[in-house]
Amino acid sequence: MNLLLVDGESDNIKNFRAHIRGAYPSVRIVGHFSEIAGNLIKAVRDLKPDVILSDIRFFGGLYFVRFKEIHEEFPDIKFIMYGTFNESDYMKRGRDFGVLDFMYRPVKPGDLNRCMEFAISQHKKTVESRRVARNMEKDYQQRIFQYEEIFLRSLLNGDIDKEREVRNGFEYFEIPFGTEFSVFIVRIDHYKRVALALSELEKHMKIISILSVVRGVTREHKARSFIRGFHEIPIIINAAFTTEEKVLLGDRLKHAIFDKTGMRCTIGIGRTYAAPMEIAISAREADAAFGYRYRMGYHAVIPIEFVEPDNNITFRYPHAREARLVYSAVVGDYEYCKGLLSELFNALAQSGPMPENLVAKIVMTIVFRISRYISEQNLPFASEVARYFPTADILRLTTIDDGYQFMDKSLKDFCTFIGKYHMKDSLRLHIAAKRHIQEHYFENFSIARIAVKLGTTPETLNKVFMEREKVMLFDYVMWVRVQEAQKHLTESATEEDIIAVQVGFDDVKYFRSIFKKYVGETPAEHRARSRE
Repeated sequence: MNLLLVDGESDNIKNFRAHIRGAYPSVRIVGHFSEIAGNLIKAVRDLKPDVILSDIRFFGGLYFVRFKEIHEEFPDIKFIMYGTFNESDYMKRGRDFGVLDFMYRPVKPGDLNRCMEFAISQHKKTVESRRVARNMEKDYQQRIFQYEEIFLRSLLNGDIDKEREVRNGFEYFEIPFGTEFSVFIVRIDHYKRVALALSELEKHMKIISILSVVRGVTREHKARSFIRGFHEIPIIINAAFTTEEKVLLGDRLKHAIFDKTGMRCTIGIGRTYAAPMEIAISAREADAAFGYRYRMGYHAVIPIEFVEPDNNITFRYPHAREARLVYSAVVGDYEYCKGLLSELFNALAQSGPMPENLVAKIVMTIVFRISRYISEQNLPFASEVARYFPTADILRLTTIDDGYQFMDKSLKDFCTFIGKYHMKDSLRLHIAAKRHIQEHYFENFSIARIAVKLGTTPETLNKVFMEREKVMLFDYVMWVRVQEAQKHLTESATEEDIIAVQVGFDDVKYFRSIFKKYVGETPAEHRARSRE
C-alpha cells in the first residue's frame, strides 16, 4: 500500500513516518506534502498514493472543495484524517469523498494503528477486486466470440424482439449494419450416416473446417456465421442480393466446401429483408427450405422463393406467441392474452391479404390448442371451450379485424370463467390446508411438505392464506400451535417444556417467544391470569 503524508508541521510528518515504518513495514511511504499553498493535485498525480494520511487543518476552510477535487480525479484514493473533537462532524462528512477513518489530536499510537490496519484491509480488498475484475475482463475478451454467437443465435431464433436491442448488438460486436439481410443455412447431407464413420474429434474438426470455408467465401459480403450444431452453420448475409445472386453464392459455397473438406452440403436460403428484426423470418424460411430436399435434391441450393413463392404468412406468424396465448388463456390471465393477441393479429396484418378462410382456420387452431391443453391437464371444464368459442361463429370469420374482435371477446369471457373456477379451487385448497394443519400442527413444520400433500406449490399456499386469512402460512400454523398451547395451560398443570413439545416446539425458549408474540404475554403469565 502506498501512503502519502500531508501535514503543515514537519514534526508530525516525522513522527508518523517513524511509527508507520516500524509498525507496518509493508506500507510504502511514497512521500510527504507540507506546502499549504502548493499543488497537491500534482503531487498526488506524480506520487500515486493509495491512501493519504492528512491533518484536516491543512486544507483550511475549503477542505471540502479540495477533497472533492482529489476524489473526482482519483476516485480510488482513500483518506485517513485527524483533527480536533470539534472537527469530527466535518471529518465524518468527508466519507462521501473517500475518507476511510479519522482520529483526534493529539494522535495516539493505538488510534493510528486502528486506522492503518483498517486502511490496509480495505486496500487488500480493493487490490483483490481489481485482480478479479482484470481476470474477468481478460476472460471476457477471450470468450467474446461466444457472446457474439449467443447474440446471433438469439437473433435467428427470434428471441430478440426490439429493434434497438438488435442495433445495439450489431454495434457492440462491430457487425456491419447494412440495409438488407438474408440468411443462408449450410447443412451437411445425410449427417446421421456420415457421423457413424467419424470419431468425436473428427466431427468437431469437420464442422470447424466447413466454418473456415464459409467465412472465407462470404468475407467480402459482410457476413457473420457460426456453428449451430455438428451438422449446421447459419450465415447472416448483410448485402442487397437478388435471388439469382443468392443462388450463385450458394453454389460457390457448396462447391468450395466439397473441394476443401469432401463434405456434401445442402444450402437453404431465406428471403432478403430490409428490417433487421426480420432476420429471424429469413432464418425460418431458410430452415423450411430443407423440407424440399426430396424434390430439389441433396447437395443443392434451395431458396425459399423457388419452393414457396407465395407464402408470406407462415414464417412471419409468431408461433411462440400463440403457444403463450394458449397457456395464458388456460390460467385465466386475460391482460396477458390481450397483448399476445394484438401481436398475433398485427403480424397477420403485415403479411398482406389473407387467403380465403385462413382467418377462421387460424382462430380454430388456437381454440383447438386451448381445448387440447385443458384436456392434457385433465381439467374439469374441457366442455366449456365450445360454449365460449362457438364453432359456428368461428367459421363465419373472414377478415383479420373480425378474427381479432371475436377472440378478444371470447378470451375475456373465458378468462372470467377461469378466474371464478380458480376462486372455487382456492377455497377448496384453503379448507383442505386448514384441515391438514389442524390434524398435523404438532409435526415439524414444512410448507413444502404440506404443499406436496395437497398437490400444490408453497407459493400458491402462501397466496391462498394471504388472500383468505391475511397471514402467511407459517404465521397461521404458529397461531394454531399457540391456541392449542393456551388450552393446555388453562386446562392442565403440565409443565411448559412438555406443552412446547406437545404443540410442535423442540425449544421451550422459542415456544415462549412465539407465545408472547402472538398472545402478548408469556405462557406463565397466561396460566396465572386464566386461573385468577
